[in-house]
Amino acid sequence: MTPILRRVPFSTKADETVVQGERISIRPYQIIVWISLTNSNTKELHPATPRFPVILDTGHNHNLSIHESQLTRWTNDDFPSPSRRTAIRDRGLSVALRLAKIWLYSNQAGYRDRLVDRTPIALEIPEGIAIYPSESEFPRLPILGLRVLVKNRLHLSINPDRCDITLRRTGWRTRLLDWL
Repeated sequence: MTPILRRVPFSTKADETVVQGERISIRPYQIIVWISLTNSNTKELHPATPRFPVILDTGHNHNLSIHESQLTRWTNDDFPSPSRRTAIRDRGLSVALRLAKIWLYSNQAGYRDRLVDRTPIALEIPEGIAIYPSESEFPRLPILGLRVLVKNRLHLSINPDRCDITLRRTGWRTRLLDWL
């Protein structure tokens, strides 16, 4: 089975990337992957749907946390605002949880910002995404958390020698490697 993400490099030094003409600083050891957001009932991703970088952070215990200004700027308001599902309290703020679908783009092996020309993987997130209000400074960049990897049965491997990660769906090869 072809990995979803293949040898995505991360740097031990500060770096940057560009999203829609905006330079975004990346801190050392931050794993950056690219996604799009749509309404939770979207079946097919429109090719013009904007994509943007997120930090893949296994220490983050939600699906996706994003600041409302990032949602507005980087989705070009194409992301339909589903009705408010519920809210959580974090850092003394009420944070809206909204239903959405995350579309994860595959990269060209060995490159973080070069994406392959194939349909992104749709990630199911029944608990929704957390949208932080304007009075919050969190998150600096959107954060894709461990919950979405577990819920979608994705296997993450980190190669510390090359400073890269690979992400794949759980299949017989992955189970065999885990068994060994």
